[in-house]
Order: sequence, then structure tokens, then C-alpha cells
Amino acid sequence: MSVTCIGKLWALTSFVASVACAVGYYFPYWLEGFYVTDNGELVPMYFGVFRRCAYPRLGADGRVEIVNECGIYSSFTDIPSLYWQISTVTVGAGTCLALLLSLTSLVCLCVRDIITVKVARTGGVLQLLAGLSVGAGVAIYPHGWDSTQVVQACGHRSSSYYPGDCSLYWAFYTTAAGAGLTILCSTVTCQAFKQKPYYQRTAYDV
Repeated sequence: MSVTCIGKLWALTSFVASVACAVGYYFPYWLEGFYVTDNGELVPMYFGVFRRCAYPRLGADGRVEIVNECGIYSSFTDIPSLYWQISTVTVGAGTCLALLLSLTSLVCLCVRDIITVKVARTGGVLQLLAGLSVGAGVAIYPHGWDSTQVVQACGHRSSSYYPGDCSLYWAFYTTAAGAGLTILCSTVTCQAFKQKPYYQRTAYDV
């Protein structure tokens, strides 16, 4: 099978979608909130699925101080919400699968006749599963907005699917867009390749 014009667009779009998922997954800018210090200063705080930026801790003098740096939770169980732990797994697994499929699709642009009808259909199904996995993680993520750490930054009004004084930030939208684009790409997989016509030589051919 050879790659069609739709196939070339599909390969490039799939790669862009998978990169969007990966970038959104890694950066801790899904939710933006503010911590009010003792002197009334507003310090921006950011949360991702497994990373966060700026967090309070007790200093040597017993007063709360803000650590202005980004980092990963020390262990999987330290992620403050069960739903964020689920999002970490589902978004991570979907992103890895989407990246693998998109890189494979780019290889198909350079190497001819390595894709069969069955492989193309299987790739489409796997790409759909990757997009759904990332999308499910994005949909589950707001369920964890009632955790203690989120309440510190978003106020006591924050609860499941209600961010309180916080707001969604760019990495959340980037991941969601990557998931939607991955699902969209999976619907055109079968049109990405065309079967070469089979010619059988006969006795009348010279």
C-alpha cells in the first residue's frame, strides 16, 4: 500500500497531536491558583497531574514559606488525589501510545509498501484508544479539585469539578486538544493508504 495525500496529512497531524499530549502531560500548568501569604502577597501556584509549581512549607522559624520551584511528587502515592493518580496513568499511557503510532506513521512516509490493510485498521483502532485514554484522564482530572493542596490555592469553595478561585491553564487545554485531534486522526486511517492495483501477467502479454 502507498501513502495518499490524506495519509501524509494524517501522519503530520498525528505527530502534532501526540506532541501536544506529551507537552501538556509533562508541564504542571493544568490549574492555576494563588496562595495568600501572611503579609497579604498573592503567590501563583500551578498544578498538573503529577507535578506542581510553588508550594508552602514550614520554615526553620515555624512560619509558612513558599518554595518557588516546580517538581514531581516524591512518590506516586504522594499525588494528592486518587483521581489525579488515575489521570497520571491514563494520560501517560495514551500519550506514549500516540507518540509510538505517530512516529511509526512518519516512518511510513519514507518507506513504501510496509503497511497492509489490516495494519492500517489496527493502527486506527490503537490511535482511537490512545485518544480516548488521554481524553478520559483529562475528564477525570477535575474530580480531584477537592484535595487539601487544591483547597489551599483555590479556597474552600473548590470541590469536585468546581475550581473555586482557581482557573484552568494552558497545559490542560493543550492536552485536551491533543486528545481530540488524536481521536479525529483515527477516523481517517483507512483513507491514509491506498491499495496498489494487482496486475496478473497472462499468456497474451508480450
